[in-house]
Amino acid sequence: MKIYFIRHGETVWNTLKLFQGASNSPLTEKGKSQARKLGQKLSNTHFDKFYSSPMGRTIETSNLVLNGRDIEIHYLDEFKEISMGEMEGVKREIFEEKFPKQFNNLFFNPEEYSPAAYGGEDYYQLLERVQRGINKIINENSPNATIAVVSHGVTLKAIFKIIKNLSLKEVGEFPVPKNTSLSIVDYTNGKFTVELFSDTSHLGGSE
Repeated sequence: MKIYFIRHGETVWNTLKLFQGASNSPLTEKGKSQARKLGQKLSNTHFDKFYSSPMGRTIETSNLVLNGRDIEIHYLDEFKEISMGEMEGVKREIFEEKFPKQFNNLFFNPEEYSPAAYGGEDYYQLLERVQRGINKIINENSPNATIAVVSHGVTLKAIFKIIKNLSLKEVGEFPVPKNTSLSIVDYTNGKFTVELFSDTSHLGGSE
């Protein structure tokens, strides 16, 4: 099985440095252009199934990538972005000022990240649902299938934590895939192999 993991295009909240989480923010014009360019790159790639997080930014990205192709989009709640609770729509510097330890832990120390004070989702909860999503993909598709998954930055970090069997400490050091980046994973006989990670060559060096 070949799995094409895609992060959504640039959003308005990305440019404003606001936390998005489970809240919606539309793609910018740049984000739409990024998705169209990836669609051109993948125009000759046959997909047996196309999955997307049900968030607006991933749905918009999926439709632009598909560019009218007759492929149904299947929505997976398991691949939503990590919930930031009351910090959604809040600027990064305000979050850092109010919760400096958890701001640092979110990015660099996932094992000790605790969003209880603002009602967010921790990495253990995220990993549990992401694992369910990966299991669904494996169970719903044939071993020879080629599928696509459009998701989010931190969720993709969690996905690759599982795929690469990383520790939570290593997840803190693992990069967030770039907007509309393409990562390709092979799944054969119960083993994942990363063939490409966070590739943005379709953007022509504009990133």
